[in-house]
Amino acid sequence: MSYRAPSATFNPVTDLPSMKGKVVIVTGSSSGIGFATLQHLSRMGAKIYMAVPDEQQTRAALERVEKEGRKPGLGEVIWHELDLKDPRTAKASAERFLERETRLDLLVNNAALISDRGKPSLNPDGIQDNMAINYLGPFVFTQMLLSLLERTAADGTDVRIVNVGSAGHKDVTYHSFSSKDAWNHKFSFSILPTMLRYKYSKLAVHLWSNQLARRLTASDSKITLLIAHPGAILSDGAVRNLQSLPVPSLWVWLLGKVMHPQEQGAFTSVFAGCAPKDDPNIFHGVYLVPPNVAFEQAKTALDESKQEELFSFTKKLVEELRIDVPL
Repeated sequence: MSYRAPSATFNPVTDLPSMKGKVVIVTGSSSGIGFATLQHLSRMGAKIYMAVPDEQQTRAALERVEKEGRKPGLGEVIWHELDLKDPRTAKASAERFLERETRLDLLVNNAALISDRGKPSLNPDGIQDNMAINYLGPFVFTQMLLSLLERTAADGTDVRIVNVGSAGHKDVTYHSFSSKDAWNHKFSFSILPTMLRYKYSKLAVHLWSNQLARRLTASDSKITLLIAHPGAILSDGAVRNLQSLPVPSLWVWLLGKVMHPQEQGAFTSVFAGCAPKDDPNIFHGVYLVPPNVAFEQAKTALDESKQEELFSFTKKLVEELRIDVPL
């Protein structure tokens, strides 16, 4: 079986349970698939934190939320500052959230750097941005929020973490995650190095997700962790990248013929976060792809030795950086 396009008939607002009374964080939700995820959840009645770093961009996104509507659920949308590039700011953001909320029902780790436009840069700790933003920052942010997620789940509440992965994790043949040099691998000899850097970081997300799922199971946690792949989506970010090409409108039109709107790209994330637990495609550690079905991950992502390699170096790194994170 292979995954297909997002369902043309699925409607999260009518096909999934209400999210009224639920507190949700969606990272990277001021544009793209994250924004569409937030829109669906607001129309389902959730209280959603738009976790993004740019206040100016947030204002425009909040205006867009109101313009395009929050009915019928009329969920609340609140900006929460989150910069994933530096793990210290990711930790500080989580600490601020712990001060402002007493529950967290759903964490959607959606934020990602898709394209560095051929110019990979390093964060203050010398870590390439694709790994800092797509993996390390979310890792720290999530670890800091686990205690709140656990407390919310303690009374039997359905609590979930949804990590947005990518089918591209299967395309990576460089599988070292044991050093900073490995994380900063540039894939210089490939035809599309920018895309491979992104896919490498998404393989890290899959490895982390699978390892965290095992750790949660071992600790008898009530949290459900799921991985979601959006599909081939013509998102806001994809359109922005096309603006740098000659005749951008032509490219947008052409790709619009084979790719899908970002509203549909958010379907798997929302389904993962909200579908009833008696659905056969909803279970701890599942990898969901369009049209909201369970799918097999690459063997590398399921390799427990590789999962531990990534976790061990991540733990060593945050300790070297003196970032106190519960592990």
